[in-house]
Amino acid sequence: MKSFWKFLLFLIMVILNCGTNTDVPVFPIYSLITVGSPAIIDIKPISYLTSDNKIRIEFDIYYFVTNTQDEFIGYNLYITPSITSPDLIQAGIIGTPYLPNGHEPSFYHSKEEVSTNSIDIKIQRIPNLKPAPSEISFQLCERYYFYLKAVLRNGITSSPGPVVSSCAVSSNVSCPSDTPCYGN
Repeated sequence: MKSFWKFLLFLIMVILNCGTNTDVPVFPIYSLITVGSPAIIDIKPISYLTSDNKIRIEFDIYYFVTNTQDEFIGYNLYITPSITSPDLIQAGIIGTPYLPNGHEPSFYHSKEEVSTNSIDIKIQRIPNLKPAPSEISFQLCERYYFYLKAVLRNGITSSPGPVVSSCAVSSNVSCPSDTPCYGN
């Protein structure tokens, strides 16, 4: 009989506590914040001769700062070569960010820099496919795909911006027919 009263008391406590507001949202409130996807405006390959007379390719990336979230700290750049699946590249779900400083974001910015005036365009020089300490250079006549993601201080990132591609070519080099940049 004693266990019956314990069970009844337990049942009453459960019923009385049903629907009690815990003041804790079921999902984090910051998941409701939409983070705008940044866009690359232009990419230009830059070529020069190295001291050992080899052609070296780097890329200049042009973009505007457009994110206004309070937690916004910058953009992550993603680069993939053409040997990667085009579907995965277009979906923006592959790769790791290009981190020249060793930590996120690739390019630091703040919401105070937001502008689409032509004088405020940002230009970043990308010297390698992978930054130091394990550098990988861009390969001549290879096509590379670039996109940006906005990064917030709390770790949230935006969806990928539009994917933009460019060939690693020099004005004085004609790419062979078996390369992704043939004819460029």
